[in-house]
Amino acid sequence: MKPSTAVVVGIVAALLFVSLAVYFTPSVSVLGNPDDFSPTNTAWNGLSTFVSVEKPTVMQNLSSLSPVGTGFVLLEDGPSSPYTPAEGVGVSSFVRSGGTLILADDYGIGNTLLSGMGLSSRFTGSLLTDPLFNFRNSFLVVAPTVAMRNVSSLAFNYATTLTVSDSGAQVLGYSSDFSYLYPTQPGGSIASAPHGPFPVLAEIPDGKGRVYLIADDSVFINSMIDKNGNAALLKDLSTGTMLLDTSHLSIGPGTVARNFELSVYSTISIPEIRYSLVVVGLAGILAYRFGTKAGAAEEELKAVLEEHPEWSEERLRKLKEEMDAR
Repeated sequence: MKPSTAVVVGIVAALLFVSLAVYFTPSVSVLGNPDDFSPTNTAWNGLSTFVSVEKPTVMQNLSSLSPVGTGFVLLEDGPSSPYTPAEGVGVSSFVRSGGTLILADDYGIGNTLLSGMGLSSRFTGSLLTDPLFNFRNSFLVVAPTVAMRNVSSLAFNYATTLTVSDSGAQVLGYSSDFSYLYPTQPGGSIASAPHGPFPVLAEIPDGKGRVYLIADDSVFINSMIDKNGNAALLKDLSTGTMLLDTSHLSIGPGTVARNFELSVYSTISIPEIRYSLVVVGLAGILAYRFGTKAGAAEEELKAVLEEHPEWSEERLRKLKEEMDAR
């Protein structure tokens, strides 16, 4: 194999290997950390199970959200960047026209969306703890009181609490009487900390639609969705076509690359495009092969002329053409 051919083959093989590695690897950043709440992340903190169940339309920009929300459910899960006033207005129009918003948060970033929508309920941002109603440790809280059709309890992972103050709002889920807010001030003690029960799930009517607040963004991740009544909660809230917004997530370059490859794969799955690429590829292979043969013939002719400069180049070319024609 000639050096130039080897280089081309090596580059193609390397690109194919990298593409397959990115495609079949969970959403991983260059630092090796799976991206939280990524719909393509199959690790413990991803939403791949939710996606396989709900098959949502994944949105990468809230500006594409329809102002008419009837028949649609928008999930905002684990936002890590604030919402703009314009996004608040857009989501408000979506909800008031009949849409449903599910906002799951624990750090309080979701408050920027609630403010932009003109709502007064908030995520407190305080860490909820329960020494009795939990699984494994006191930060993995179980909410034992839930007023939903198919949900008896919910499992949380480092959750917060809610303050519910909007007109007509209902608290649908509470932590236990044994829960408390983890002391963060120097010298703070458990005895002096606020104790429960605390609101952790609420419904707010807004125009023709509904807003559901969940005081934990981990309820629907892969490692939590099958615990207690989390999956049943998702089923109860899935009253329409699901939309998943990813524009406020912290996404690493690994996820960006994989999402790009998934979009490319989706595009080439279209029969017309796939067959066109096959034709172009075959044409390129044929052109390369004939071009290689022509180049080899020229090199051979040049070598002969260098060895026998007294020979006629024109006669040699004619002789070569006659031999190829036979």
